[in-house]
Amino acid sequence: RERKMPLECTMVCLDTSEYMRNGDFGPSRLESQQDAANLVVGAKMQSNPESSVGVLQMSEPRVLVSPTDDMGKILGSLSEASVQGHLNLVEGVQVAQLALKHRRNKNGGQRLVLFVGSPIVADEKALVKAAKVLKKNNIAVDVVQMGNDAQNSVKLKAFVDAAISNENSHLVSVPPGVVLSDVLISSPIVQGEGGTTNTGMAGNQEFPGVDANLDPELALALRVSMEEERARQQRAASGGTNNDTSKEDDPPIQEHPVQDEENEDTLLQRALEMSMMEAQQSEAQQSDAQQSEVQQSSSMEIDSNQNKDQPIPEPQQNVQQQQSFYDPNFVNQMLSQLPGVDPSDPAIQEALSRIQGGANTADSEKKDGDEDTSSSAK
Repeated sequence: RERKMPLECTMVCLDTSEYMRNGDFGPSRLESQQDAANLVVGAKMQSNPESSVGVLQMSEPRVLVSPTDDMGKILGSLSEASVQGHLNLVEGVQVAQLALKHRRNKNGGQRLVLFVGSPIVADEKALVKAAKVLKKNNIAVDVVQMGNDAQNSVKLKAFVDAAISNENSHLVSVPPGVVLSDVLISSPIVQGEGGTTNTGMAGNQEFPGVDANLDPELALALRVSMEEERARQQRAASGGTNNDTSKEDDPPIQEHPVQDEENEDTLLQRALEMSMMEAQQSEAQQSDAQQSEVQQSSSMEIDSNQNKDQPIPEPQQNVQQQQSFYDPNFVNQMLSQLPGVDPSDPAIQEALSRIQGGANTADSEKKDGDEDTSSSAK
């Protein structure tokens, strides 16, 4: 059956000193503390709808948010906490006590949740005195110790013992390397009075930080992996002893090294042959390229010589064009196509007759010249 927490007003007191920059709780002590504080706040707010939570920082103590049921304000104040100064536990407890005194809802209990990850400067007497005041005002205390500081452990134990009343106060010590929120999720701080004890290894004692009741599959997987690792180590140990005895009994065998050497020699010989074949092929390709270049150059020289010996023919196209202009029909046709020109104009006809007469005289002179050359040749 689901267990419900009573109505409470809780003040979460954060350690924001310079020691919270350490990375033994990944990614840092401050960020690990913020995740755990988010878990505690969520558990308190879900346990009872009328519960309220406030946030306070204990280095240069000041209240980040007064006790409220507004989850947004609470989470925002947790993210605003920054590292500065040194831890002042006694003064922080006194300021938190005043914040609880001025809470709006006077019904229900009062509780302080203290996160401590820095060396405590105050002596044990001052802590016990502050704890007795809390007990007198019916204020319960839950302390989360981060790290294995022996002096802090003694002081915090005395502080919790002085403040405890009807088992309402708890001390949870978390060693480095363990996820802080995984430890708190099964501790009395989150689970209530019926939660597990404050051993610092909350949840499953075999696997720190894992609660087999909340996550049985993870606990089973861890148990199986540990059994497999243990069996592997036993096989390795037994196999090592068997190998030692077999090496003493059996004589050494030299066949494999000889075979390896022969294989290496054959591989080297093949590599040399392949390299020589590649060199020969490259030389043959170069000689073929040179021969083709010589042949091309000789053919080009022959062509150039042939072109020099051949006579250049005289152009006859111009002569044919000139003769076409002496044809009267061609000239009349060309003139008729021109705009604004009348081929029957007397001036044009006279010019054409002159051109035709000149052409006839040229033809006759050419014929006479040809006859003279033929007669002389005879």
